[in-house]
Amino acid sequence: MNKVTILWLYDDLLDLYGDWANLLAVTKGLDAMEIQWEIDHKSLDDEIDFSAYQMVYLGPGKARNLARAAQDFIHRKEAVLAAVEQDTVFLVIGNSRLLFGKSFTDAQGEALPGIGLFDYTGQETGNVFISDVLAHPAFAPDIASYGFVNRTAHIHGNERDYLFTVQKGAGDSESDGGGEESLHEGNLYRNFFGSWQLGPLLVKNPEILKELLRRLVGEAFLDWNTTAEELALKLTLNEIQ
Repeated sequence: MNKVTILWLYDDLLDLYGDWANLLAVTKGLDAMEIQWEIDHKSLDDEIDFSAYQMVYLGPGKARNLARAAQDFIHRKEAVLAAVEQDTVFLVIGNSRLLFGKSFTDAQGEALPGIGLFDYTGQETGNVFISDVLAHPAFAPDIASYGFVNRTAHIHGNERDYLFTVQKGAGDSESDGGGEESLHEGNLYRNFFGSWQLGPLLVKNPEILKELLRRLVGEAFLDWNTTAEELALKLTLNEIQ
């Protein structure tokens, strides 16, 4: 692979908690493998050829910004769904996950469209909910991961293609109480990674980063030393446990 081209979609609207550092982790991994990369920025009303990108990133944003993005994103439904089915890597963090369900409602009760990749629905409450999350990714259930949830929205009916099994903290339910949705978090479908967890997720969890990069670059993947990151994760997990 000569070059990886990444689309950062709605970078001007959905960049609330510095989770762009997930992209920084990706590019540093590509640098370690000596693979060239380029990040393209697109937003409302821009023409986008999703087939031109190997990866698409969407971050979290304020509720009003997400609502504006939803009005634009629905017009890209068929192109986005096709890109997912063609195994483009997607990393979707925080409340941008709401764009990929059937629909979601804002704090005033107005219904907003999703593209229906998943069957869940979402609801913006305006109430802040925070939680540390200790979990195990579906592709490597024996390893532990750490994330942090800070959200004012939640989803209902996420019943398939889970990214994480939750050991401690909040799953996809409204709280970290009981129920099936508290046992799972996020979605992993083909090469689509979606999670409420901030952190940024890939910086905190080197094995998740490497799994994403394996899918991104295929046979060009080369492992690199992440001893420092693994130690940082271990220290964090010890604190949480």
